Amino acid sequence: MIRFYQKGDEHEINALFFEVFGKQRSLLHWNWKFMDNHLQQSLILVDEQEGQLAGHVALVPSEAKWHDREVKLGARNDTMVSPKFRGKGIYGDLNKALISSSKQHDYDYLYGYPAEKAKKLFIRYTDAMEIAQIPRLMRINRLSALVMNRIPLLKLAKPIFLLLDRFFTVKESKLPAAFEIKMITHCGSEFDQLWEQAKNVAPILLKRDAKFLNWRFHNHPDRDYQMLGLFENGTLLGYAVLHVEEKKFGKGTVLNGTIVDLLAIDKPAVWDALIRATLQKLRQADIIQTWALPHTVLYPLLKQQRFVHKDSPMSLVGKYINEDLHESETTDSIENWYITPADVDSF
Repeated sequence: MIRFYQKGDEHEINALFFEVFGKQRSLLHWNWKFMDNHLQQSLILVDEQEGQLAGHVALVPSEAKWHDREVKLGARNDTMVSPKFRGKGIYGDLNKALISSSKQHDYDYLYGYPAEKAKKLFIRYTDAMEIAQIPRLMRINRLSALVMNRIPLLKLAKPIFLLLDRFFTVKESKLPAAFEIKMITHCGSEFDQLWEQAKNVAPILLKRDAKFLNWRFHNHPDRDYQMLGLFENGTLLGYAVLHVEEKKFGKGTVLNGTIVDLLAIDKPAVWDALIRATLQKLRQADIIQTWALPHTVLYPLLKQQRFVHKDSPMSLVGKYINEDLHESETTDSIENWYITPADVDSF
């Protein structure tokens, strides 16, 4: 039986999450994501079999700019069926119920960045479309760390690689005198104003106002983010969000820096200054990674800073719910999107 979430289901949902994905998730995280998000709502469906929670699917909502209008998008999350109840059509039934329910709850469009197997099932059961694979860009900042961990026998040549690090590592640089960088711990009304000034960076992007940014980054229960604000004469011109963590690599670990999000007003000098300030903050990272689409202002600026297109491991998959949106002259082709790692909760 498929039904809507009821208070108390979160305990079984988290148990199912561990059973299916092998990852522990706290109730604090679950509440942050589904109950306490910036719109204070989510669409959650569960399937009960033999008195047990056998399956689950959910949408986390966001407001978004869609060409010349504001729409309601739903990020499809945590579609899962217990191994004990597979083979009964539960996965397909949940997805069909999700499409029907999303229409009733005024969603305009559903999207996700599923893994390969989940992508095929998403497309099969919802008639969704794969829009594009999202480029991941990487900058090697400290070659010695990568080489020593990958090939320990080369430790004898470490002095040579340390010399090479001077070529790879981000060089110290100063911003133009007019600009000032400040660390941000809470987003106020100036971020709403920035959104209105910067939202034309692309026809389609999640609404990055103060409400969204505070929930997504400053209120996150598990991750510590750094947010930089770029100001000129006290006026906010752009921001960047960073995350640094140790990751396994070869026989050891590397310090991985991620540019999670970045947005600025439409001035090349501002984007350039913000990217350079961001890289300065990540000088101690061994590698720096992010997502960027080739048609956006961000991509060529990152390439100028020695980022390379490493791979495209994530696919954007979308599904129209609002037929008026589908039948309009606007499209969801990838050339219309602005996407960063902030668009998914795995960063």
